Amino acid sequence: MKRFPIVLVSVAVSLTACGGTTANPSPSGAGGPAKVASIAAEVPSSVPTPLQIATDATYPPDESIDPNTGDIVGWDIDLGKAICKVMGVVCTFNNVTFDSIIPQLTASNPRYVMGISSFTPTQERENKGIDFVSYYKAGEGWIVKGSSNITINSAADMCGHTVAVETGTTEETDAWAFIGKTVGAAAATTKDYCKDAGKQDLKVANFEKQTDANTALLSDRADIGFLDSQVAAYQVKVTGGKVKTSGQGCSVAPYGIALAKGSPIEKAVTDAVKYLIDNGYYKTILQTWSVADGAIQSSDVKINDNKSIGPTCVPS
Repeated sequence: MKRFPIVLVSVAVSLTACGGTTANPSPSGAGGPAKVASIAAEVPSSVPTPLQIATDATYPPDESIDPNTGDIVGWDIDLGKAICKVMGVVCTFNNVTFDSIIPQLTASNPRYVMGISSFTPTQERENKGIDFVSYYKAGEGWIVKGSSNITINSAADMCGHTVAVETGTTEETDAWAFIGKTVGAAAATTKDYCKDAGKQDLKVANFEKQTDANTALLSDRADIGFLDSQVAAYQVKVTGGKVKTSGQGCSVAPYGIALAKGSPIEKAVTDAVKYLIDNGYYKTILQTWSVADGAIQSSDVKINDNKSIGPTCVPS
């Protein structure tokens, strides 16, 4: 990652704060959440508004561009809007490249105060000066063309194939790690699982946007797509069967809202997520987008929870 990359901001969606304050907002079925006074009070007056939120809108159904309106949409976006309402603040969503988000959150003069973009908390990302507020869980999965005879039962089945990944994602890191390399490295630094199994190396094809990685698969420039499991399932739906999922997912882990370490709004964001879960708004958002399988409980909302659940894609 470059420290100060060029950021392409193509779409901004503004959210105005809800008028009025209520300690007991109406149930989720009667509309969205309102400002919660106790949580709004946790937002320091020194925090500039509108709060700028970064997202990589190439990852449907989590975050993407509506081709009809040009708006940024997705369940991550709906959740982010709800968080802002509960906090009683105005927020603006900015469409940027995924691998630019963390450098900008930690810059001396940051463009954004939050990143809501399907982040998997990792120690490496935390070491860059990021805290993550967990709000979901998802695994990594695979897609192949609908006509393909490739079957992925585990990460080992990527060997001998070209694998399309989005730059900066956990899948990019894991694909390289499976052949014992850090991202883009020419030589192995740890165990190469393909070589040790007597198989050909997997080839990693990196793309700045997930939409470009999806196109590479459809145009036969890649054999396999490696991406988050619910995003993989969504591609099957929107392509009408031109792609299909293959095998069981791996490395199920939390998603986290990214904030600069020690952010003054960290507590407010954490409490807003818990509030949305406990009061049914969270469930409604996930069900609307058919991603409820990854729902968590408010007790699971933690800072920097980077533990995988179940088998990992790359063995220890």
